[in-house]
Amino acid sequence: MKKHEVHTLSKSVGFSSMKEELSKEVEHFLNEKVNAGYEVVSVSFTYFEARELVAFITLCK
Repeated sequence: MKKHEVHTLSKSVGFSSMKEELSKEVEHFLNEKVNAGYEVVSVSFTYFEARELVAFITLCK
């Protein structure tokens, strides 16, 4: 049975390029996890109260 983990990463609206910065942060995070033997199940982005961009990441090992 595979073990699933859910992670969240976020950026505040105060950043001029929060989408780009969060995308780079998510990419770096996923590269580390994949190199550690995890499988990416899903990645989704959503806005929280129009002030933060949040990435929800589901992994399994």
